[in-house]
Amino acid sequence: MSRGVRKEGLSRRHRFRGRDSFRPLLRSPRKFAGKYAVLHVSPAVTPAARFGISVGRRAARLAVQRNHIKRRAREAFRRHELKHAPVDMVLTLTAKFEPARIEELVAEVGELLDRARARLSS
Repeated sequence: MSRGVRKEGLSRRHRFRGRDSFRPLLRSPRKFAGKYAVLHVSPAVTPAARFGISVGRRAARLAVQRNHIKRRAREAFRRHELKHAPVDMVLTLTAKFEPARIEELVAEVGELLDRARARLSS
């Protein structure tokens, strides 16, 4: 087991590294949009999937809220089978987010990941 990573955690190979590392992915033409979020998808340069989350201050004003959203989205990705596909993904929120709707957002992230998996497998 890697140092500093839980047994079920998200390893470093599944993360983007460095500042602005997923900015080109945000300009990719392949996107899956939902009510609360947009999933930007691109073929990966690494054999494992990488997942990034961009939650701006406009979407969630408090850092506590932004971190909670990121944690829940990472967990949805970690449990999804798309984690093992060679694809890069970035999740962005579309508008101001209400913290009471976190369960709806997590369900939507799962649906977006399912749509991306179906599109990539065909």
